[in-house]
Amino acid sequence: MSHKVAEIAIREKFYIPMDIKTRALQEKPFDELLILATCNRTEIYVASDKPLSEKDLVQYVCGLVGENPDQYSRYFYYKEGDDVASHVMNVCAGLDSVAMGEDQILHQIGRAYETAHQHGATGNTLNKLFQEAIHTTKRIKTETNLSKLSCNIPFLAMKQVQKTFDDLENKSVYIVGLGEMGSLMLKYVQENTTKIFASSKTFANAQKFADVLTPVPFENRYDVIGKCDVLILCSACQEPIVTRDEYCHCRDGHCHCEGVIPKQSPTLRLVIDLGSPRNAEASIGELPGVQYVCVDDLEKIVSENRRLRMAELETAQKILQEGLEEFLAWSRMDESAKSIHLIADKMIKTAGEESGKLLASLPNLDEATARKISMMYERFAKKMANDFLYKVKDSNSPEDVKVFLRCLNALKALPVERHSALDAESSCGGN
Repeated sequence: MSHKVAEIAIREKFYIPMDIKTRALQEKPFDELLILATCNRTEIYVASDKPLSEKDLVQYVCGLVGENPDQYSRYFYYKEGDDVASHVMNVCAGLDSVAMGEDQILHQIGRAYETAHQHGATGNTLNKLFQEAIHTTKRIKTETNLSKLSCNIPFLAMKQVQKTFDDLENKSVYIVGLGEMGSLMLKYVQENTTKIFASSKTFANAQKFADVLTPVPFENRYDVIGKCDVLILCSACQEPIVTRDEYCHCRDGHCHCEGVIPKQSPTLRLVIDLGSPRNAEASIGELPGVQYVCVDDLEKIVSENRRLRMAELETAQKILQEGLEEFLAWSRMDESAKSIHLIADKMIKTAGEESGKLLASLPNLDEATARKISMMYERFAKKMANDFLYKVKDSNSPEDVKVFLRCLNALKALPVERHSALDAESSCGGN
């Protein structure tokens, strides 16, 4: 389910909080499982040796959040086989986002993958798929200007603020929630005003930014809400943290919903709700002088970068296609070839990590030399993989290759001191 098929009033019912997600990953009823839950999408990725229908997966998702499948099944989309790989690539690269090419989804997918992997919910298929998607997206970020021209959700929110108030210099802004989205929102706000207040459910998180804003205890939020021109909500919550009644009282000292009309027109206030589930009761927008904007409303803002992003899109899609073909080629290999490919990938990744450690210890090294060292490590890893993995497969029977891989995996599982003992034995007269 995503912003393309369901409005936020539906999507927020299917936001899966971390405690439910953790339990689902630990108790997974499938061979492999990954759960992605953001303000714009809730997606379940499954790898299974048994056939699964769309109905099976819809029932599973609805069961996680306690909703009726019959009532909400029409809001879901379902993909299988190669279409899943294509979808993951597009989502990870930000090409399926509200703001095309935005960076935030890459971090969200990275966290979703790490969480699933840490709980043992992913296996060879989802590991390879999401590693390839993340690698391909990083290539797009490096080799195109798409990311530089992108408009993430906080950027669009800032555009809305500037559209409502021509000059923010004398306006006050209150940010509630200082996670990834709230922190990014703060960067944009800082460029336009110094009158910034912020709260986090953990007060220490707000105090970290005390050099650029006034931290406010979360329980005192209504004291500040009533005085600020712009309220930006980015908190993770299951119930609204700002209600219509409390907003009325803190702003004017009385409640408009009780029929009390102010003597003069109220000062214009802007409430931007970036939460999913939403952080505020949407009926706030019905109050006089209050403009309420949620994530779905931001999609209507026309970006001046659209034409330039479209020019970069063609290059990005070519890179994405290369990543997709790489994964599909791997998925069609036999099991031995897949195992060898995964081990080779790990060797190359390890080489990159080791070269990174070396370069970190040599901070004065010039960029050209550093690049040569990185390439040398990578070439060495690829040569080792070719000599000891790919050639083994080419020169031996499938049965012997399986024995070799079993031995290799057994060796990898042994503690370091046992490795040393084996090395000593092999150097003392082994064939």
